[in-house]
Amino acid sequence: MPESKLTEDDLKDIVLAFSEARMKLYLNATNNNYCDAIRIYEINTKLCEALYPSLHTLEISLRNQMNTVLSVKYDNDWFTNGKIQLEKYEQETINTAFKKCNNNFNNLVPELNFGFWKSLINKGFYQNTIWNPCSKQIFKYTKKSERNINSIKLKIKNIHNLRNCTFHHEPIWNYLNIDIVHSDIHFLIN
Repeated sequence: MPESKLTEDDLKDIVLAFSEARMKLYLNATNNNYCDAIRIYEINTKLCEALYPSLHTLEISLRNQMNTVLSVKYDNDWFTNGKIQLEKYEQETINTAFKKCNNNFNNLVPELNFGFWKSLINKGFYQNTIWNPCSKQIFKYTKKSERNINSIKLKIKNIHNLRNCTFHHEPIWNYLNIDIVHSDIHFLIN
């Protein structure tokens, strides 16, 4: 990498612009070397940028597939018709999303966050209404041996954590098993 033409004061100003709290992890990793900390921050940004298309594709395709399958099984208004007894978190998330989209049912699915869809998979409460009857259709490209609920739950949980770090501009340059989580994203997309 070419030598930085920025002065130490310039580098400190950049760190302050991002906030010392945000840059603390980077500074600690570089023994308070501002130039190296900013370089790691740039690397982190590029990693996030590289993950974005896969995370984006998974989030949209998973929610749309789940909605399609649940709509076939429980009707298009499965969110509200009571055929799936939703827990408080899911009901509140739907109500909030419904208000955001001006009560337009057609815009509800894109308003629901990834955490909502994750909860429908990860909560044992939904095993008999969602997982058992619908997992084959939701994850239709997986082999039966790969459709183990505990394995899928763990993959979704890890992907959700990485997704949140990526989309909320948090450090992922030191994320353990990022390669495994990335493979899990592609496993679920396929």
